[in-house]
Amino acid sequence: MPDTYAPPDLQLLRQALDASVHSVVIADARQPDLPLLYVNPAFERMSGYPAVQIIGLNCRFLQGQDQDQAARHELRHAIKEGRSATVILRNYRPDGTLFFNELTISPIHDPAGTVTHFLGFQTDVTTREAASALMASLQGLTEHLAAARTQQEVSNLLLRGALGALSAVSGAVLLVQGAQLHVVARSGHDDASIWQDGDLDSHRPGPDALRLNTPLFFEAGGELVAAYPDLETQTGGVAAVATAVLPVVEGGQPLGVIVLNFKEPHHFTPDEEHFMATLAGQCALALDRARLSGNLERQVQDRTAELQAFVAFTEVADSETNVLALAQRAMEVLGVLFPGCTNGYYTLEDGLWKLRVHTRDLEEHPALLDALRVGLPVDAPAFAGPLQTGQPVFVDGWDPRHERTPGTAVYQSIAIYPLSIGGRPQAMFVLGFKGTLFWSGHHQAVFRAVGRSLGLALERTQTARQLLAQRDQLQATNEELEAFTYSVSHDLRTPVRHIISFGDLLRRELPTPLEAKAERYFGIISNAATTLSGLIDGMLDVSRTSRQALRAEPVNLERLFTEARQKVAVDLPQRQIDWQIRTLPTVLGDAELLRRVITALVDNAVKFTRGRDPAVIEVWARDQGHSWAVLVRDNGVGFNPQYSDKLFSMFQRLHRAEDFEGAAVSLANARRIVTRHGGNMTAEGQPDQGATFGFVLPKAPGQG
Repeated sequence: MPDTYAPPDLQLLRQALDASVHSVVIADARQPDLPLLYVNPAFERMSGYPAVQIIGLNCRFLQGQDQDQAARHELRHAIKEGRSATVILRNYRPDGTLFFNELTISPIHDPAGTVTHFLGFQTDVTTREAASALMASLQGLTEHLAAARTQQEVSNLLLRGALGALSAVSGAVLLVQGAQLHVVARSGHDDASIWQDGDLDSHRPGPDALRLNTPLFFEAGGELVAAYPDLETQTGGVAAVATAVLPVVEGGQPLGVIVLNFKEPHHFTPDEEHFMATLAGQCALALDRARLSGNLERQVQDRTAELQAFVAFTEVADSETNVLALAQRAMEVLGVLFPGCTNGYYTLEDGLWKLRVHTRDLEEHPALLDALRVGLPVDAPAFAGPLQTGQPVFVDGWDPRHERTPGTAVYQSIAIYPLSIGGRPQAMFVLGFKGTLFWSGHHQAVFRAVGRSLGLALERTQTARQLLAQRDQLQATNEELEAFTYSVSHDLRTPVRHIISFGDLLRRELPTPLEAKAERYFGIISNAATTLSGLIDGMLDVSRTSRQALRAEPVNLERLFTEARQKVAVDLPQRQIDWQIRTLPTVLGDAELLRRVITALVDNAVKFTRGRDPAVIEVWARDQGHSWAVLVRDNGVGFNPQYSDKLFSMFQRLHRAEDFEGAAVSLANARRIVTRHGGNMTAEGQPDQGATFGFVLPKAPGQG
């Protein structure tokens, strides 16, 4: 209907809608496809479509090919239900430009309550949506940066996120390394880039942005080249149409720059500038966090390497007896703990501290090496402190002239550890650095630990040498004693036999019957000679046992005990003995010598159960993990445990000879045999309650 025929109030309403800065449309709900009946000029300006082209069309044409939007489904439901709704749609102008449209529809009813039209108010919210998208991108990117652990990971994440959020075509991250900016990451189409490594003091966009601590924006083609006319010539690259250069600074310390390139002129909105400034700040935090994380990881790796090296050195120190070899291993450990250090091991010889072991780098200074091998004076200033205090010395500023050590000017820091035996310094362990090093508490503790281990090893080596010498001396003495015992025992046998033989001859030559006193004298002589003969035989037996070589072989102990029991049955058929022999193991040893041990234990049990009716002798073995304990228990007279230390000594008795015969040698001999097998003898007992004797032998390989 022409406006000239409209009532005045409708004309006023039409004029108001036409004058509104907000887009307004009216659609006919009575028609099947809700065609547009009216659009105001603000809608034409927002959409880019003139009214004459779109009156009679449904608004869906604004979505073009982008029809599958959740907001469209919500809009259809609202129209179908005849209610109001507000949605945000992605719309497109005639040239294809995307804009976001916030649409609010409201139904218009006739007097009967039927919906006849829908009134739509539309607002261009493209800027708001772009800002929201930037914030969402920034939030996601910040979360990813928070999880990054390396500078490279931070740089790659940042470029990928920034290029996608701002629709940039390429980008680069340059980080400060010393006095230069180095490219650490690139992304996108950047084949001929002007962003290359360069000096921090050069006149280029990156260094300038860092010096000013201000982002640089070049929005149109030619702006960057106009500001830096020599840049393309210097780098051989081609500048992008638009570029943003963002400084990355943390705590006033320049870390690097972020570069974003665009293929079209780009007006950087306040929201984009805020996004990039925040992104640069997050990048600074992430880079600093990655630096700290890297430092921490390196510290952990260094400490782990230190621990492993020190553990390896400690293991070697526990077994190595060659001090010079151990000093060499200590130097290897310190080479891990202090890369690039020089080490030397000095011993005090002829009043001079002479270099005995050193690291290879000293060979690069032959004159110094020769001088150190010749020796430093015993009163050299560097060694005076450790000599007096017995404590290590750490020098942070080495002065060769003051220390009277020519040729050592290349060293800045020195540490000296005195190595003593019995409180007297015997050696010096020296560590030097050619670069400046501050001796931190940690460094000092590490050096002290290595020096302490080396000192303990030196003392242990000296002690081991002394023990070895004592052992050799003792072994020689024992061999001499055994040889003397064998010789004396062997030589005494003939005189004792003569005493016995000629005593018998003399007795037969005398007239009989002899007087009681004479008979008693002859009996004493005979008994004493017989006893002496037994003692001599025992000494010879012990001597032979000690001198006899061991022939190791599997020995069935159960068979040896059975043989010993059978021999008792033959020799003493009148004895009533209850034998209880359980399963016994096979051990590794000398069968002949172990037979003597078992015979001694069985004979001992048989002898001291005399008078018991019946005598009970038990034999069993106990598994002790890496060894076997073989035990013989009897119900005989027992012994006082207070004197158990005498049981395995030669010629020592706990019972009267008149009550129990024997030379008191067999158990002592048994102990020698078991000791030579790497075992020991055991004994338990109480008077008149029996006794338990036994031996413990290590298991054969594969048994434990």
